[in-house]
Amino acid sequence: MKKNIDQLKMKRETKFQFTETLEDILIEGAVVPKVDVDYLLELVEGEVIIRGEYTAFVKTNCVRCLDEIEVKVSGEFFGDYKETKDYDEYIESLGKEAQVLDDMVEELVDGEVDISSLVRDYIILDMPQFPACEPECGGLEELEKYRDSGIDSRWQKLLDLKN
Repeated sequence: MKKNIDQLKMKRETKFQFTETLEDILIEGAVVPKVDVDYLLELVEGEVIIRGEYTAFVKTNCVRCLDEIEVKVSGEFFGDYKETKDYDEYIESLGKEAQVLDDMVEELVDGEVDISSLVRDYIILDMPQFPACEPECGGLEELEKYRDSGIDSRWQKLLDLKN
């Protein structure tokens, strides 16, 4: 979902509160059918500042048993955007030795801010790295066969050749 900043500027206000639902956000290896987003958009001297919160239920797979699970992911997000002229000046002011900071500034593209893309990035960062259906999930039954000996019988012939 994109917000047209030029249209908001015509309203002659500086703060805008939005509550929206984003749908079908694509993340590799997971499906996010719906994201509830509540955010404040502020216009400050050629700059657009976005602060908000999101809640999503991500459909993914348990890393142990591969069953489909739904993981609740929620958090806060922040975006800082500048118009092209101001953005170019900002980049030049950083110099060649600039480091990436947590509060990096992005460029407004065609006078729009893509809220979906911003929230998607935060969802990816806030998702559990190894989602499991339950903390004590034992995993696939196929792997259980080899848990005791520690050696998969399919590899035994190669081990015999080595010895």
